[in-house]
Amino acid sequence: MEYAHRFAMMPAEKSLTRSIVFHGAFFFLVQGGACAVITVAYGMIWPRLAFFVGLILVYHVLLTAGLLARTEDFRIESSGQALARINLANRLTYIRLSSLPTVVFLVIQAPDFPASLPVILPIICLVFATDFLDGVAARRRGEITFVGRYLDSVSDYLTIIAITVVLFYFKMLPLWFLLLVLVRLVFFAAGMAILAVREGKANPLATFAGKASVFALMVLYAMEIARLFSVPWIGDETVVRIVSYVVAAIVAASMVDKAIFLARRFRAVTRRRSSAPGAG
Repeated sequence: MEYAHRFAMMPAEKSLTRSIVFHGAFFFLVQGGACAVITVAYGMIWPRLAFFVGLILVYHVLLTAGLLARTEDFRIESSGQALARINLANRLTYIRLSSLPTVVFLVIQAPDFPASLPVILPIICLVFATDFLDGVAARRRGEITFVGRYLDSVSDYLTIIAITVVLFYFKMLPLWFLLLVLVRLVFFAAGMAILAVREGKANPLATFAGKASVFALMVLYAMEIARLFSVPWIGDETVVRIVSYVVAAIVAASMVDKAIFLARRFRAVTRRRSSAPGAG
């Protein structure tokens, strides 16, 4: 006689929901705890910590809610297999998204607490490095998902915009550079939004030039923070200025590349519509 399991097996969707909620709660505790530890260690301003912990909480609640609303996108693109939990590649992207308020907190604190540089700069560099690591993990493990591509794109946008604005506020970036970065991001967002309307779905796609521009910006911003503390070579004012012009050229080139990419996608959509049965 066969007996059923005492407890029913948890459906994959329910398991994924638990995984998303767990990661949201865990990353909130990690980020809030990191800010608190650094505040205590360097005698930073407590009211600013309280504000950012509240911000981090709201941010993670919204981030978790957004992921819960898109559980159907947690599928391996090559096979269509639904994920039962957040995979490694998505977890790395999640870490970058989760760390955004903490990075802003550290950058804002840096000018007033120069002794914190040995902690702040490595943390920021590690967060930026996940932009490379999540893609490598997804490709090597065959874990490319739609939600992963979407989160990667969103995290790039939010990280670059937030750090660019903060550095400009502290007069570490010139106005022309701020405008260049914002125009590039607005151009990309508008182009992808129009393309999504034409194709009938959102399909975040990154080009090599686009990822190169994001990586170049992150390197420059790490150097700008190093310059704030007069770190030898990488923080040298002349070196940073030269790098800023090189990065600006890369960002401008990525805009041309994105324009060509979008033009090709629009032409492809037009061809599909014209060749569809009943067209014309």
